[in-house]
Amino acid sequence: MITALHALNELAALVHGGALLTFAILINARRAIPHVRTEDVVRVYRAFGAGIGLSLGAFVPTDLFRHVHAVNPTLSLPHSLALRFDTADHSLLSVRMVLLLAVWVSYVWLEVWTVEPTRKLDKNGAVDDAVAYEAAATRVGRHLAVNAMLFAGVVVCGALTRSWS
Repeated sequence: MITALHALNELAALVHGGALLTFAILINARRAIPHVRTEDVVRVYRAFGAGIGLSLGAFVPTDLFRHVHAVNPTLSLPHSLALRFDTADHSLLSVRMVLLLAVWVSYVWLEVWTVEPTRKLDKNGAVDDAVAYEAAATRVGRHLAVNAMLFAGVVVCGALTRSWS
């Protein structure tokens, strides 16, 4: 059971982190890619939104379980959910959990508030105001880059932790 949860966690991390990084690069480099319109790149990102959201939805609880299991293999929840800084491994795991919370909050913010202007300006396959849409897409790209860096921090903290099995 634990192995299956770890595998699901790793797969969710791969899908979520890979999509964040890919779309952060594509949206931020959209002007350097010939024959690609901004709205096309953003539409593809929005179309894959369910995949990114579901992968984060699988990653968060499995990552919390891995944290609990790494801190206290007997799985006693009250002690295992606390942030601990008594050893280097526990410090990295605690930093990982703080970064995970930041990723989750930032992703919700991204999907609810940052992406919304692109949805409102892109009705029925036509962009109403190209200048406003470009500005909104730039904000989406910047926010995606922040999320990708936060998520990379989560992954790096896990990779550096010896008790993260």
